[in-house]
Amino acid sequence: MRSSRLLALFLVGASSLAAAQPTPESVPKKEETSGRVTLRETEKGARQDARVPGSWIELASPTPASHGTEFIIVGGADAGTFSQLRIDASKGRTAVRQVRVWFADGTRKTFPVGRTISDKGRKYTIVDLGTPKAIEQVVIKTDDLGGGHYAIYGSSGSGAGVVSSR
Repeated sequence: MRSSRLLALFLVGASSLAAAQPTPESVPKKEETSGRVTLRETEKGARQDARVPGSWIELASPTPASHGTEFIIVGGADAGTFSQLRIDASKGRTAVRQVRVWFADGTRKTFPVGRTISDKGRKYTIVDLGTPKAIEQVVIKTDDLGGGHYAIYGSSGSGAGVVSSR
């Protein structure tokens, strides 16, 4: 008799432990914060290909340089074509080491930048991509030199495959 009580007590305890296990629905999902999907629509919702040639559109809002490497999804042909990228200092100092661009046609190109931008000095650097092409993704490698944040803009203006600064 005593062993049946122990067995019953054991079964009740085991069933309460099983009931306490979280279900997949009750577990909060972790959000990935390292990737960015950032191509924004214009204020009036106009299509990106209707923009004025040579104008700049924001591809990535101000981003902390402390991440080191940032992936920006641009969106391919739906986003229009770009021949230039502009990396603006929005806060502090940021060393822009390299920009790698994956084009919608499957090609990719790496641009060694090696420039420091600052909200108090050299405000931006421009990467000329050459002939305007649709971009799938941009990967930017940076070093934070003092609370640096940067934003990225794209333009369909003319390009020659070089890096410049202002």
